[in-house]
Amino acid sequence: MKYLIIIGDGMADYPLRELERKTPLQFARIPWLDKIARRSFIGQVKTIPKGLKPGSDIATLSILGYNPIEFYFGRGAFEAINMGIDLGKEDVALRCNLITEDNGILADYSAGHIRTSEAEVLIDFLNSKLADEKIKFYPGVGYRHILILKDFNLNLKQISTTPPHDILGKKIKEYLPFGENSQILRELVIDSKLLLRDHRINRVRIDLGENPANMIWLWGEGRKKNLPSFKERFGLSGAVISAVDIVKGIGKAIGLTSIEVEGATGYLDTNYSGKVSATINSLKQKDFALLHIEAPDEASHSGQTKLKIKAIEEFDKNVIGRIFPFLSDLGAYRLLILSDHITSLKSRTHSADPVPFLLFGKGIKPNKADSFDEIAAKGRFYLKKGYKLINLLFERR
Repeated sequence: MKYLIIIGDGMADYPLRELERKTPLQFARIPWLDKIARRSFIGQVKTIPKGLKPGSDIATLSILGYNPIEFYFGRGAFEAINMGIDLGKEDVALRCNLITEDNGILADYSAGHIRTSEAEVLIDFLNSKLADEKIKFYPGVGYRHILILKDFNLNLKQISTTPPHDILGKKIKEYLPFGENSQILRELVIDSKLLLRDHRINRVRIDLGENPANMIWLWGEGRKKNLPSFKERFGLSGAVISAVDIVKGIGKAIGLTSIEVEGATGYLDTNYSGKVSATINSLKQKDFALLHIEAPDEASHSGQTKLKIKAIEEFDKNVIGRIFPFLSDLGAYRLLILSDHITSLKSRTHSADPVPFLLFGKGIKPNKADSFDEIAAKGRFYLKKGYKLINLLFERR
């Protein structure tokens, strides 16, 4: 038996007045998802446990069968694992966004989705000015980077940071890191503004009408811990296919293989066909694969309704529509499709409310849904503990 999970990141949402009080999933043209839904078991699942901040880090752990309350150790550490950064026991890893600051306001959490080639220059520049034996920046993809504080005395239980996509349009000074020994984080953020605002790359970006990467934002602090492997827990070999470090990092932390796909950007211009091909090829060799598509989440954070609908329709056409016809060639299989969490177009942030899922494949008994969306899933089946959803996929009790 082959098992496949496909995540449309942030795809779920709430009804909107401009969409005739439908959700984007209801409004979008998704013939493949709706067709599969009619032959699937559909329900709702709560991927974010009470008391934890909603995000792909928490949700992905849940979806992979790991209770986040027990196994979560910080977004930055997971992303550092994916980047191959060697973390010591007392090293602290933080996510480092390149952002756009405008008159004290956080105007853009992605600095206009800055290109990786430009971002690398800026991160190298920050290292030349701010790094020492305790502090080092590591370049990632686009606006997503990592800061490592080496062997640093930081009480993570006493530190509070805020994801930048949660404070768009708000005053930066009200959300700077705070707590015991957090002064170093605030200083790095403030110093980065002084260093980056007049950098030549930002001058060119402004001339081109693009948002400058004129500040960093630090969040998602964590230290590395060892997790039980996916193979140990479920007896299956597997792979993850994603463009974003957090999903790949979680995969690597539990012993899954991360498949790199050229042109995978985590946005609407991602290499859909390459990711689908990589997924099919990995399933020919392994028992399990997780395919993650980031574009709906990015569109949601932008607050652009038409862009989110387009991202959902691209997900249906270029992911589901391309991969589904090939699955039967693998023999017996089971398929789980879901949104990891809600990303609200209205608030432009994540929500911990339940999301719809569908299960399709050998031995799955349909429950007569007509479509795949939040409303169709409501009231059919509800799973409060999201980390147990994988047991339904694997038919384990």
